[in-house]
Amino acid sequence: MHGHFRLDFALLASLAAAALKPTLVILVLILLQQGLVALLWGVMARLRLSRGPALHWAAASALVTAGLVLVGQRDSLPAWAGFWLANALILLAFMAIRRGVEMFAHRPLADPEQAVTWAVTMSALALSLQGGMSWAVVTVTSVGLGFVMLRAAWTVLRHLATEFGPRVAAGCAVPFAVIGGVFVLRGLVAMVLPQAIGHSVHADNAVNVGTTMVFLVGGLLLQFGLLALVFARVLLMLRHQSEHDDLTGLLNRRAIQQRLREEAERLQRYGQTYSVLSIDVDHFKKINDRYGHPAGDIVLQAVGRVLRQVGRSVDHVARAGGEEFWMLVPSTGVDGAVQAADRLRRAVGEMVVKTPRGDVTLTVSIGVAVATEPGEATEALMQRLDAALYRAKQGGRNRVELAAAGGSAAATTTADARPAEAERVPAP
Repeated sequence: MHGHFRLDFALLASLAAAALKPTLVILVLILLQQGLVALLWGVMARLRLSRGPALHWAAASALVTAGLVLVGQRDSLPAWAGFWLANALILLAFMAIRRGVEMFAHRPLADPEQAVTWAVTMSALALSLQGGMSWAVVTVTSVGLGFVMLRAAWTVLRHLATEFGPRVAAGCAVPFAVIGGVFVLRGLVAMVLPQAIGHSVHADNAVNVGTTMVFLVGGLLLQFGLLALVFARVLLMLRHQSEHDDLTGLLNRRAIQQRLREEAERLQRYGQTYSVLSIDVDHFKKINDRYGHPAGDIVLQAVGRVLRQVGRSVDHVARAGGEEFWMLVPSTGVDGAVQAADRLRRAVGEMVVKTPRGDVTLTVSIGVAVATEPGEATEALMQRLDAALYRAKQGGRNRVELAAAGGSAAATTTADARPAEAERVPAP
């Protein structure tokens, strides 16, 4: 009885010791991590937060989990399952991560390259297994996995820098680069010092323990990086929506007022003159009445496009409300502002806007105010601008009126050489 007890205890102790091997413990932790991550990305896809990439990243986590289950059971599985199939699943997982990154970055998918990478890697792995070359098995799989991760890092670094900024893109690329670099290094070490690696990643030695630890920590950082990309894009979208008009895509009133305050601060500090234009569509109510409100929306969108096209890249265009638009023209004095306003007036007058109920031509009246005095409040500047626009409307429309500095009654007027028409909306 006591002998059997001692034998059973020894057996349990040996099993516990095997189960507590550092590499196997880390692999189990990675397995749990990837299972939870797969569930998380599934929820993200369900919520339609970057749905395509999220589905790829969920599939990648599921594939890694399946591959690691096979890795953990290698000693009791045939070589084709414990080595070839396990690495095939993990390589597919890495490729799914890269493909999701390409989708997220709106880049063309590198599917042909990925297919070649998978075919070459798995063919070389099969030959290595058949030849019994343990070092070649480790080198082939490690280099293949590392290559895919380094390519994903390059996609993040190169193609997301414009959207998120170079620092954020570089930070998000680091986990990809670290994991890829560690795998490539492991493959090179296996080639030069095969005895330092052993026949499998779950063999207990310093290199494999270090590799699996980097995989565990790097995988966690990688998921945080992917989540950071998704939420950064969501925040950018929310910010864009809060600053832009839904109909025209131009800045809204609140956003342009913030930029006006910034220009006023530059004028205060550096004496940098700027100008503001107020553009109002003439007889817009009659357009709505004759052609319907959907046609009116099309007209406003067309005007917004023209203002963006005619304005400079540094100019800020906003829909102030209704049929009124504002354009902030930095580093521009009287002559430049009046010329810009007249170019806008002529460009709008040359438009033919197609609507479901017929073509529409239109004109705009423009008021111009130039900020030259550092002490002038933004509110006072906008009052001068409103007064100039009012004079343009009262003076016959289809014209530009310049507000005098300091709110003086004097003003300069420019108008079309042709007589201003009371209305240029053709009969339906």
